Amino acid sequence: MAVLGLEVAYALLRPAPILESFDPSGEYGDASKPPLRVAVVGDSSVHAPGVERADQIWVSLICQRLAENHHVTLRSFAVGGSKAHDLLNGQMASAIAFAPNVVIVSVGANDVLKGVRRRTFALNLDRLIKTLTASTDAVIIQSGVGVLGTIPRLFPPLSQLVSRRADRFDKVHWRVAESYGSTVINQRLDDAAAWQSDRTLWALDAFHVSPAGHARWADIAWKTIGPLLNGDRSA
Repeated sequence: MAVLGLEVAYALLRPAPILESFDPSGEYGDASKPPLRVAVVGDSSVHAPGVERADQIWVSLICQRLAENHHVTLRSFAVGGSKAHDLLNGQMASAIAFAPNVVIVSVGANDVLKGVRRRTFALNLDRLIKTLTASTDAVIIQSGVGVLGTIPRLFPPLSQLVSRRADRFDKVHWRVAESYGSTVINQRLDDAAAWQSDRTLWALDAFHVSPAGHARWADIAWKTIGPLLNGDRSA
């Protein structure tokens, strides 16, 4: 326990550069194509400290691909550090008012890392997805939770405990999606070893993701989103 306490303190207090954040909101594609309104609620995985430009964020990259067949209007309501509770109380109403065709819910990492109980996360995520499905006709896409123990700031045994906890929170996403007919991005299709070995996937703060990391996230997400929204069976 003492070792874990020291590792937590090191991960939280280790000096790191302050990175600029970006808003991916914008329009993508030819205005003559069928419109597609995409709302994103979430955390810093969306406003992306660690990239150099907004068009490098994974949701921007997804919308660039969707723009092949649509005129996409993307609106992000994400706030860094958000947990599922924060999406419920600070982002969901605005996303619904946007009248989206698609809602991307990118949440779970902060719940894992900030010690939220799994049952509390499950209740909050259930309420969030239930309200979105009841209040919109949008396709709901959930982020799932990746293998968070690969974050460079974390070392064994803390990294292993975080990975196990992240796996349990990812399973919550799938259970909630099964209840409401939403869709989860299968982050377990990715190779966790690559995130451990390739430092270029991570930003200078050793916590957030670099442009290369966002591109990799987009490739994994497209395996779910492409067939669902673009009829792209090659995804």
